Amino acid sequence: KSCLMSLVMPSVLWGSGFAALSVMQGAAPTPQLVGTNIGILYVYNALQCPMEALHGRRSLMHNMIAGGTLGAFGVQAGRIGIPFVAFDFFRRYPSITPPVMAFCVYGGIAGVLGRVLGGKCL
Repeated sequence: KSCLMSLVMPSVLWGSGFAALSVMQGAAPTPQLVGTNIGILYVYNALQCPMEALHGRRSLMHNMIAGGTLGAFGVQAGRIGIPFVAFDFFRRYPSITPPVMAFCVYGGIAGVLGRVLGGKCL
């Protein structure tokens, strides 16, 4: 319970900051933009709470699973794209679906950020 509540303010602050950066880059300033940024950050961190409780410690794998899961769902819903992957990749490798690739890419990004910024280990 305290894990989930402690995530609210950081999500609001960072989500608002990311929304402001998006507006500076040309996005329309809408409540949906702010809410989406706050919500995604909250869910990303909230997904890690039960994993930390089960394992009794913080782990880089938790970041990777949470980031990969959000990436896969976001791509499946058509809300986000997959960075660093050309679209023709899926024509060459039809057995790899976009949500699977999104899980790998976004999980990898979350892993790098968790290691570099969070100092987490496996």
